[in-house]
Amino acid sequence: GRRAAIGAAAFCRWHRTEKEMSTTEHDAVVTRLDGSHAWLDVSDDGGCASCSQSDGCGKRAQRKHQRVLNDIGARVGQRVVVSVRTGTVLRAALWSYMVPLALMLVGAASGLTLAGDPGAAAGAVLGLVAALAVLRMVDARFGEAREPPASMRIKDVVVQLHGNPRV
Repeated sequence: GRRAAIGAAAFCRWHRTEKEMSTTEHDAVVTRLDGSHAWLDVSDDGGCASCSQSDGCGKRAQRKHQRVLNDIGARVGQRVVVSVRTGTVLRAALWSYMVPLALMLVGAASGLTLAGDPGAAAGAVLGLVAALAVLRMVDARFGEAREPPASMRIKDVVVQLHGNPRV
C-alpha cells in the first residue's frame, strides 16, 4: 500500500524530470502560414562563453527559419516556444552522417578490392550516391508517418483592451 504509493510518486517525479531534460526549447515568432504548417523565425539564445567576445563564432547572431506543424492555430506575429526532443536530433544526425559514411566506406572497400585505387574512388562516390537514394526512400516512406520532430506552444497571449485595434 504505502510503499507502492511512495514508489509511484518517485517514478512520477523521475519520469517528469527525464521528460523535461529530454527536450530543447527556443523562442520563436510566426512569420507566415503555409497550409497546416507555420514558418517560424527561431531565436537561438544559446551558445558558448565566447558569444560575448568579439572573436567568437557568431552563432548567437544567426537566425533560423523553421517549418513546424501548426496544430495549435498560431497566427502570424504570435510568439511561440518550439520544443524539440533531444532524441529526434540525435536520430537525424545519425541518419544524416552515419548512413552516408558507412555506404561510402563499403563502396570504397569494394572498389579497392575489385579495381585498386581508381576503383576505391569510384566506389566511394557510388556509395555516397547510394546513401542519398536510401535517405530519400526512407524520408518518402516514413516522412509523414513519423512523429513530428518539433512541437510548439503559444508563449504570450495578447489581450485587447477597450477595443483598441493596436496592441
